[in-house]
Amino acid sequence: MSIHEMNATEVLQRCGKCAAENRIAIDSLEAGVARDDQADPHVVPLPACPTCRSTEFLIRSPDGEQGHPAPGSFGHLHRMLVDQVHAELVKRKKVIGALKDKQGRVDATIARPVSPEDVQQWFSKGLKIELREVEQSPPPKEPGQ
Repeated sequence: MSIHEMNATEVLQRCGKCAAENRIAIDSLEAGVARDDQADPHVVPLPACPTCRSTEFLIRSPDGEQGHPAPGSFGHLHRMLVDQVHAELVKRKKVIGALKDKQGRVDATIARPVSPEDVQQWFSKGLKIELREVEQSPPPKEPGQ
């Protein structure tokens, strides 16, 4: 699964298993995954695909990450979209496992929003990955096909 588009209200997800496209309301998402006594505020769990029930977790890029080795590639653009989705959730205070102050504000330093310069360079038509013909792949085949 991957995300291919983001706007002010939703994210477009394409399922890697069945190729279904799913629109997910940003307000329905929350950053952070808790397990036992630990929580990771850098992870965004996406809801299960309504068609095949597979799931995905988006992981914000690590602090101090070097530039992407293939600028402009699908991987590079996807990484920026993931970072932007995560930053939007931080901005909306929809984060579990993050440090919060007495007023309940999330520590904004955990977000890595895409810079305006990168948006202008890579997403001139909005936060959408425009697949080049070479990068488009057919949907996965079912067993026995």
